[in-house]
Amino acid sequence: MPRPLALPRSLVGVALSLLAVLFGVLTGILVKKLSTDVTLVTTIFYRFLFSLPIIFIVALVMRGRDWLHIRQRKTMCLRVFFGFCGIMFWFLSVRNMPFGLATSLFQSSVIFITLMSPFLLNEKVGIYRWSAVIAGLSGVVIITNPFSGAMTLAAFFGVGAALSSAVLAILLRRLGKGDVPISVACWYNGSGFVAAGIVVLLFPSQFDAVSQPIFFDLVWLGVIGAGLQIVLTTAYRYADAVAVASMRYLQMPVSAVAGYVIFAEVMTPVEIFGALVIISSCLVIAWRELIRAGEANQPGI
Repeated sequence: MPRPLALPRSLVGVALSLLAVLFGVLTGILVKKLSTDVTLVTTIFYRFLFSLPIIFIVALVMRGRDWLHIRQRKTMCLRVFFGFCGIMFWFLSVRNMPFGLATSLFQSSVIFITLMSPFLLNEKVGIYRWSAVIAGLSGVVIITNPFSGAMTLAAFFGVGAALSSAVLAILLRRLGKGDVPISVACWYNGSGFVAAGIVVLLFPSQFDAVSQPIFFDLVWLGVIGAGLQIVLTTAYRYADAVAVASMRYLQMPVSAVAGYVIFAEVMTPVEIFGALVIISSCLVIAWRELIRAGEANQPGI
């Protein structure tokens, strides 16, 4: 009997990245919705709490006794630190600025990944991708408008989320080469829950009592967060960091539409122009990455 056709690894990585886009948009919508009802500390605490059972069960089913086994412990510690910084900055930016604008800044992480790749991943970056990086950084400057004197703290949150996400993408790529993604997710979410719990103990005034409707939103936030961790961590096992992050540029226009429809948020013409510059630069980076992948797969002459 003929063997069933196996999907190319790059295609699996793209599919998982697109699923991560959906989960990312839903996460942002829930965080934005909860921003008027509960504190950031409450949101992050429950996000980790309700994601743990799903991730732990999946890990036990997949790995048995080795569900927490990690080889690259130092890299894992860095992943926990930058992951926690990333989620904190991302939630803060969503809570304090228009959803589409916050997402545009967050997804500009692919620009910073490309900028870091020659130094941290030993990847060669050509003239096209360097040009895209410069253009993308220009888009970030246009959105944040640092020279106007009106740059808010929320803009710093957005840029901080992008930088944290860029470093995180590179760390996940390294972890994906030697460790099982679900175990990585277990350590990150478990450590995040412990850190959030310590913050709650130190600052109990920042922890809110929640009503039933808000409680259900927090449950969904944890469930979707678990799904996002699983598919995103797995995606970096099947594709390069730049390729995975590039596919997620779709989250920008989708979030802008969601912000307009759900929260009646309207981006200014300048912000829209800056977002389009970032999207265009990400498309160029993704295009060059596809070309590089195609050249690498060609047989030698």
